[in-house]
Amino acid sequence: MYGETNTMNLIESLQIDVPRMTSDTTCIAKMNLNEFHKQPQGYLNGGATLAFAEIIAGMMSNELVGSHKFGVGQSITANHLRPVKCEGTLTALGTLLVKGKTSHVWRFDMIDDAQRLISQVTVTLAIVDFDR
Repeated sequence: MYGETNTMNLIESLQIDVPRMTSDTTCIAKMNLNEFHKQPQGYLNGGATLAFAEIIAGMMSNELVGSHKFGVGQSITANHLRPVKCEGTLTALGTLLVKGKTSHVWRFDMIDDAQRLISQVTVTLAIVDFDR
């Protein structure tokens, strides 16, 4: 669905690889870190992590709901647990906590190349009709 005609500039700018479902309720995605993701002190900007999580949540929910509905971000919360330099890859391991008719809730563990937990992010999406 993504990566061909439906590309989004933020996905390209953040250098997010196309995420994939690993089961009915889990997914994985990667973001290649570089200067673009860096805050002035040289560490990963928390906003880049939040954007990464919300984009993945939307993409994965869109795959789950079919062609007449889509996910829209409603709420996002995060705990940034340790600073990480802007190099290597940030991996998001996602779990769909709630799959309702009108909302989905995703939790993402953000892991660095050393397999350390960097952030934990929860994203709530409203599931809406295209003709709304």
